Amino acid sequence: MKKIRCLAVFLLICLLLQPVFSCFATEAASEADAVSEPSASVPPETRDADPSEAEPSTPVTQGSSGSPDALQLPTGFELPPDLVEYCFPTEDFDVRAKAAALIELTSHTIVYGEELDLRLYPASLTKIMTCMLALEYGDLNDTLTVSSTALENLSIYGSTAGLVEGEEISLRELLYCIMVSSANEGCNVVAEYISGSVEAFVNLMNQQAQALGMTGTHYANAHGLHDEDHYTTVRDLAVLSTWAWQNSQFREFATTTAHTVPATNKSGERLLHTTNYLTSTDMENRYYYSLARGIKTGFTTPAGGCLISTASSGDLAFLSIVCGCEMLIDSNGEDLDMRFIETKNLFEYGFETFSYVQVLSNTAMLGQPQVLYADGRENVVVHAKDNVTVLLPKNYQPENITLSLHYDTSQTLEAPLEKGQRVGTVTAMYNDIPLATSDLVTLTAVKREAELPAESVSGEDLTSEGRPTGLLRYWYLTVPLLLLSVLFIILLIIRAVNVHKAKQQRKRRRQQAARQRRGYDD
Repeated sequence: MKKIRCLAVFLLICLLLQPVFSCFATEAASEADAVSEPSASVPPETRDADPSEAEPSTPVTQGSSGSPDALQLPTGFELPPDLVEYCFPTEDFDVRAKAAALIELTSHTIVYGEELDLRLYPASLTKIMTCMLALEYGDLNDTLTVSSTALENLSIYGSTAGLVEGEEISLRELLYCIMVSSANEGCNVVAEYISGSVEAFVNLMNQQAQALGMTGTHYANAHGLHDEDHYTTVRDLAVLSTWAWQNSQFREFATTTAHTVPATNKSGERLLHTTNYLTSTDMENRYYYSLARGIKTGFTTPAGGCLISTASSGDLAFLSIVCGCEMLIDSNGEDLDMRFIETKNLFEYGFETFSYVQVLSNTAMLGQPQVLYADGRENVVVHAKDNVTVLLPKNYQPENITLSLHYDTSQTLEAPLEKGQRVGTVTAMYNDIPLATSDLVTLTAVKREAELPAESVSGEDLTSEGRPTGLLRYWYLTVPLLLLSVLFIILLIIRAVNVHKAKQQRKRRRQQAARQRRGYDD
């Protein structure tokens, strides 16, 4: 009987101490996991996911820009930092122009630049600003009247739409004249309509240039005919044309290759043809480039040949700017307009050299950080929130792209966690140069382990974070085990009592039998 009681007490003590041992084991395992947490940089070969589960990715504004300079853009545009020059190579490629640039429009990345800040004359590229101010401040349906002053101080050799004094024409048709056939007199008509005089309009042009951050630009007229005080830079032209290209109405005027102006009170119908031979074969087919669209040509003897144009193919879209191109003679004795040839060369360089590369995938597992106080698990899978692609040279080295993970608090998280909850950031790096960043989010939700109600726990039984300590922390294990232990002990006691009764009964039967034998003997 005494042995049974001792065994019962020993079993009860072991059962009650089991949660404590579990607690020590769990905390020890947590410390071991924290020490052995892998590096946050994940090699490319560990980031692959099932291609069938991947969502289609599209280019987004990348977190970097190219050599040699970062594009300065108007307020509201992203200003990505520079990449080192070897990431955007331009060796063995040269443009025959005083200054030039090739910008990838989706990422706002200059992939080729030559004399970006050289002061030069814009010629009729000026009309981009004139057109945009007309769209900003005018009504396309308004009817304008050509004044005598609008026809003053114009070169007889300059481009024109043949407008005459007293002619009435809508602003819409006037802008076709300006952007398609480069009508100089039309710019003066617009200036007087918007600001009352050409001088006041020129002031507005300079104010707008300042607002756009075009620090190397000064306008002296609305059309671009030569003036020593009328100048700009390729960098500023990139800002201006990028701003204008986002306006759908501007794109309509800038990409029209042929247009018929209805008859006016002074003229019959006018058929206009674009001066940009990259985009049309109506006037010249030697320079046609099927991928090109818009924007504006320009030429004066001091400025040389100028052209801003765009071209797109697949997920790439480029803006080309060339200024100061010469007019050469080919082997047949014909003129070669180098602004069209060099622009086409720039576009082909861009399409042949660059491509978009996916550097972050929202289906690739990036890590399994530990989660404290989780119900039924110790870790959670984390991944990038977004699919991100960036512009890189086609000859980039995939093994040089690595991922860097940074957690908001530490690599040990704490339940509860929601599905898709941000826990940090992941940055794609190319040779340690940041390319793109996305939020690091959880793949699944994680519930917190159950806890005792606050009113049933005294203050000395709580940690500094308000969680129960000791056995109270594991009450959901302790209480059932305690009940089982008590039940087991009761069963042992009942069994002991029954055994004791059986022994007493056997003893009484032996004594009774002994008395009967003695009576028989007597």
